[in-house]
Amino acid sequence: MKEISDEEFDDAFPDGVFVIPRLPGHPRVKVRALWEYCQEKNILPKDLSKEEIERFLEKK
Repeated sequence: MKEISDEEFDDAFPDGVFVIPRLPGHPRVKVRALWEYCQEKNILPKDLSKEEIERFLEKK
């Protein structure tokens, strides 16, 4: 997995917006925290356990 810097990530979204609209009632995903966690563990998001994924969901 290629590691990129925060600057490279931010530059990939020139208008500063990197979201996918969510359906009403669905949780928000803490994308940056998820990305940093995966980088630390050297894993892909698809390889996270259900418990690991839950920590990045913000239910409203």
